[in-house]
Amino acid sequence: MEFYIELFVFLAIIFLIVISNRFLPWLLKAGIVVYYSVISYIFITTKNKIDKQYENITPVPDAYWDKNSAWVDTMTGYYLWSFLIILLFIYFKWFTSVKSKEAKGWVLVSSFHHWPFFYFSFSYSVFHTGIDHRGSILPDITPK
Repeated sequence: MEFYIELFVFLAIIFLIVISNRFLPWLLKAGIVVYYSVISYIFITTKNKIDKQYENITPVPDAYWDKNSAWVDTMTGYYLWSFLIILLFIYFKWFTSVKSKEAKGWVLVSSFHHWPFFYFSFSYSVFHTGIDHRGSILPDITPK
């Protein structure tokens, strides 16, 4: 389970945002928690199955990296796109709930720190930067 520390931290942040938000009804909060719990269970069990299938095989075949990378890429979309929708909904409700123009401006300003995170996260998950599935930026130049 130590492989999934980052996932658990990400889930804790989402759960804190959702549970402490006053704009989401309790039934929707429960639905969001169930959704993230279910996709996390599916992600972890499938990832462990992929790892077990290629356990004790050296060198690790390219089929493992392809299957593992495709699975992680798929699940990244399920995590990040739904999180974006939740944040957009919360900011929309917050923006429409304040009355003064100054308060609306401050709501918009407070949302600006989220956009660089989403821009880089989604541009990577959708368009795949030059980093290959093994984390290498440079092409493999080892002699064959």
